[in-house]
Amino acid sequence: MTQWYFSHKGEVTGPLALAESNQFIAENPDTYAWHPGFAQWVPVSQIDEFEHPMSPPPPPGAIPAKLLAQFSEKEQELYQSLGKLDDSLTTLEAAIAALDQDINNSKADTQSLNQEVNATLRSINEQYEALQKRVAGLAGKQSPRDNT
Repeated sequence: MTQWYFSHKGEVTGPLALAESNQFIAENPDTYAWHPGFAQWVPVSQIDEFEHPMSPPPPPGAIPAKLLAQFSEKEQELYQSLGKLDDSLTTLEAAIAALDQDINNSKADTQSLNQEVNATLRSINEQYEALQKRVAGLAGKQSPRDNT
């Protein structure tokens, strides 16, 4: 037979048998219990062996219609706000897609222009080199007037 000890408002009571323990708990429902199998004091509401004299509270009354109407109105406002946000996000997504397309087009144009510039520079360099060779060839040939 388990002997119980109780701590209530700083006073220890016990040892008590189960019947006596239930009577003590009925008079002091906010107490702690212990027996040698426990490592520490435990609230009596957490021990299954005891009868818990606490009866459930009465059910609450219906939610007032005014309060329900307020919450319903707030809910509708939130849905409207969410609709506006959804529309804004759709517009923003379309703008981002258009911007992405513009960026891709600009990249393609830049690459094409870079190729054209490089080709033009190669052509200019080739023409310059050819002109240098002609000038060097002309300098190597002196005109008869220069010899006299």
